[in-house]
Amino acid sequence: MDKIVANKKSKPLSLFLIILLLVVFLSSCAKISDTDTADTGSADEGDDENDPCGNALGNGNEIISGPSGPSGADYDSVFRSLTVDPTNPGIVIIGTERNGFVKSTDGGVNWTRLRYGLRHDDIGYPEIYDIGISASNTDVLYAAAIDSNGPVTGDYPSSKAGLYKSIDGGQTWYRKNCGIDNSSIPVVHVDPVDPDIAIIGIRGGYPSFTELSDQYFDGGIYKSTNGGESWERITVEANDRYNDYLIIRMANADPNKLITFGFNYDDLNLNLGFLKSTDNGSSWIQFAPDLKGLLISYFDISSDASVIYAVSRDEWKILKSADGGNTWIEFPFHMSCYALAVSPSDAERVLFSIMDKLYLSTDGMQSYTMVIDNIGSTFDDIVFASSNNNIVYAVTKGYLLYKSEDGGVTFSLVKNIRSDVLNVIP
Repeated sequence: MDKIVANKKSKPLSLFLIILLLVVFLSSCAKISDTDTADTGSADEGDDENDPCGNALGNGNEIISGPSGPSGADYDSVFRSLTVDPTNPGIVIIGTERNGFVKSTDGGVNWTRLRYGLRHDDIGYPEIYDIGISASNTDVLYAAAIDSNGPVTGDYPSSKAGLYKSIDGGQTWYRKNCGIDNSSIPVVHVDPVDPDIAIIGIRGGYPSFTELSDQYFDGGIYKSTNGGESWERITVEANDRYNDYLIIRMANADPNKLITFGFNYDDLNLNLGFLKSTDNGSSWIQFAPDLKGLLISYFDISSDASVIYAVSRDEWKILKSADGGNTWIEFPFHMSCYALAVSPSDAERVLFSIMDKLYLSTDGMQSYTMVIDNIGSTFDDIVFASSNNNIVYAVTKGYLLYKSEDGGVTFSLVKNIRSDVLNVIP
């Protein structure tokens, strides 16, 4: 009898335990679901309420090949994205037009494709214009990506571009766009000592897609001091919202000294021209007023920034200043110039391209010699390896990569990245 009574009393307790276990189980499932969403970034790209900065992974976990070859508006451009590890001249990473990144760790012989985390659409991945890397931690990379002027959030073509960051040498990429209203970013610079400090230039303009085609998106210079978690706009003057910035150069002798050039494609009267910062991008002042109205499409500087070489695209000339931009001399050519690089250890050693030819000057442009001739594709970028200035890489539109081991005197074709990498590695 006592046993029966005891059993009757235990039933409510068992029911309570069952309910408790059920609550714990459901709570655990909810936590697992939340963790999955956070880890995979599976929040919808257009869900601005839950993703106000547009940093969710979106479809970045779906790896696609990108265009199998240049067609239409996709011409296999490298832009300014050729990047050499500042501590190891054998490590090279290149951004592509619609195909993500390619990376070599053996001087360009073997390559891997890196795309995880990059958003994409039916055209492919965003155009990678520039890559920044810090000498203090070369696993940390920042990538400036472009599709169109437009918002970083929402379901627009622009929302797959913007600023990306990797902390594992490019294997995985994360969007870092808090504080950015326009995803058209052509340039990024990373501090060589502190990889949490980065500066970007944003291209002002109207979207190329019809939904927001009448809405202007501001350009400008932005800085982050917390690894891209947030960005602060650095006001230069009223016209900075109408400018584009293709290049930021640092004086190796003084990492706090930076130079960029602001211009407006449609109206050069809106140009900011050459800008200089002496406090690592926190403030900027204009200089070299004689060049303000030009379209400087490419420039490079000496280690102390006293010597500047600038390509004036529409005037078919290279300009040089030996006094920090106060006075200039001109070297005219009869065809457009594209890329240009100055040796970090010798301000008189300059490599520059004219159409599909590459030239070397060892006397500050007083004379020059052709080192690559008539390859049928224009050069997009040239880089002296900062840890060994005898190593130089040059890459063309169409992804032909050339390498020199004697400071640019001779070059050899290392790889056709289109045919030997992108068309082979899925």
